[in-house]
Parts: sequence; structure tokens; C-alpha cells
Amino acid sequence: MFKGIVLTIIAVWFTLIVNAQTASTGMEEETNIYEKIFDAPLHLSGEQQMTFTALYQQKPILVALIFTRCSGICSPFLLELKDNLQQTDDKSFNILVISFDPRDNLEDMNNMAQKFGLENDPQWIFAVTDSIEQLNQSIGFYPIWDNETGQFDHDALLVGVNIEGYITKKLIGIRKKHDLDLLISSVNNVFSPTYRLPNKNSLFSCFNYDPKTGKNTPGLGLLFIALPAVLTVLMLVSISYFVRNKSQRMDRPYSE
Repeated sequence: MFKGIVLTIIAVWFTLIVNAQTASTGMEEETNIYEKIFDAPLHLSGEQQMTFTALYQQKPILVALIFTRCSGICSPFLLELKDNLQQTDDKSFNILVISFDPRDNLEDMNNMAQKFGLENDPQWIFAVTDSIEQLNQSIGFYPIWDNETGQFDHDALLVGVNIEGYITKKLIGIRKKHDLDLLISSVNNVFSPTYRLPNKNSLFSCFNYDPKTGKNTPGLGLLFIALPAVLTVLMLVSISYFVRNKSQRMDRPYSE
């Protein structure tokens, strides 16, 4: 029983450590990286139909996930993306704006393209798909419907896909041109170091990344997070030892 309690405490604390590390380092951007995107059938403007494979084999693509009825981040997200891309003449990729809302149709997407003045830009493609759940799962994107607001709770997500269909990089949130440049480099298979270099402010980080080996090693921050669990285990062991010894002394017959 005692061992079971100790193991439970360790398991719970380890889960908290992993969750804290994921939340603090932005590891959600690393999920599904170097995995192949789902080959969803796409319905494009002009009543065209194309698969994801046929699209990314033409050029690498930047996939922006939105929905047209969004009253929150979708419009600012696309506006910032458009403004950043206008600062570069790079035409080595296409931008696929795809709705994750099953209610959206091609007319809705065409209206959105017109809203941003992108209806005649061949680099921008607006589409819907009948396989949005499979596509979302392959990307690691999980919008949540809120009945009270009638809106999806979701991140602004931009996904880079190279000509082989592999997800090379993900950007969450409205990002600046520098981050977008790194994403573009990744879909063109250009190496871009994106790890955080060691500095005086990362002394107490949970994990330390070694760019030479590509591996993470435990840092001092992990020790401080785990310290309460270690102290709890030691305290339980001490109490168990004290109770056991006391019980043995009480059960021992007195000598005359």
C-alpha cells in the first residue's frame, strides 16, 4: 500500500512537470513536425477540386486555418500575414487559406478573399474540405466550439508543408516577419536554427537544449519542480520507518 501511494505521488508530479514544460516552452508548436499532412480533398474557387498532394507537389504551401464567421483572431491573423508577405517577392510557395468550420462553403471563402483583396492573387488559394477532422488531426489542431458565444475557441495557426507533404514548422499566434521567414525557409528545406541558445536567463530552465547533439538534458529548474515530490517521498519513508520500528519495539517481550 505504501509503495502504491509513493508511486501515485511520483506519477502525478511527473505529469505536472511535463505539462508545465510544454506550456512554458511552446512545445505545442513542435507537435506533428516532420509528419505527413493528411491528403484531404480540396474544393477551390471556380469549382475546382484538388487533393493536398497535388497542391503541395506544385509548390510548398503555407496553410492558414480560419473560419469566415470568426469575430476574433482570424481577420487580424490574415491581415498580418498578408502585410508580412507583401514585404517579400518570394514566390516559391503558395498560401492555402482553408476553413475548419463545416458551415463554410466556397462562396464564404470567395467573399473572404475579396474582403482582403486577394481574389486575383494566384499565390493565395482559398478552399474548403469535407475531411477537416482528419486534416486537423494530422496537423495537431483542435478548435473547440463554444455554444455560448457561437464561436470556435482556437489558435491562429500557420503550418508549413514542403513539396513532399511533410509539416516542417508551425507558428501559433500572430507573428512577425522574422518568424515567417523561418517558416518559409523550412518549407524550402533550408536549415534554420530555431533553438533557444543558452544565456544567463536560462539558468533555471527545466531542460537545456544542446544544438550539437540535438538533445535535451535536465536542468536546475526540473530539480526545483521535483523537489516537493522528493521531500514528500522522503517524509513518507521516514514516517513508515519510524512507525515500523516503534511497532517492533512494542511487540518485543520485556526481559526480566
